[in-house]
Amino acid sequence: MKQLRKRFVVHALLAIGWCSSVVAQDKYWLEIKGKPLVKFDWNCALPATLPKSLSPLIKTALKGEDPGLRYYADRAFGYDLNRDGKLEYFVPLDCGATGNCTFGAFTLNPKKFLGKVNGEYVYVHGRSGVWPDLITYGHFSAAEGILTTYTFRRGRYREVGDYLRTDFRGGIFGNKVPAFLERARKGCETVGY
Repeated sequence: MKQLRKRFVVHALLAIGWCSSVVAQDKYWLEIKGKPLVKFDWNCALPATLPKSLSPLIKTALKGEDPGLRYYADRAFGYDLNRDGKLEYFVPLDCGATGNCTFGAFTLNPKKFLGKVNGEYVYVHGRSGVWPDLITYGHFSAAEGILTTYTFRRGRYREVGDYLRTDFRGGIFGNKVPAFLERARKGCETVGY
């Protein structure tokens, strides 16, 4: 009986944790659910797009990465996050075998490091004068992945939660990527999936 009660408590706590994760997810996603989104991945980052003057900031951002990995910090994807007429740059700092990359986000004028986001796909929308939340999808196996939300706080993008072990086909857990993310406009013609 004691063992059964322990199992019930553990399952109840897991269910509560999952539900609170869903509530947090909804809070951050409601803002962008009905708005146009752009998605990009490593394929959208081009060497010609990377401003050379960001090199010192990129070098500093690379210090926190695994030195054993091959770095791809020679390219960037430009996108005007806050709709101020100036591009922000997403630089793939390192990438893994499953397609996930750690992207550093940078501004050019003034030169500033905005933080790191990790995933295969990054979903963004521009909002005038505001740094929007970013959502990433990253693989952790051939058939499963995770959605992560990043929000801009105290001058940097910071992770606020991981949600839904999922893939675009439903996955082992049966959770599909939300339809509004699947409808995102491609940031370049070569973006995957």
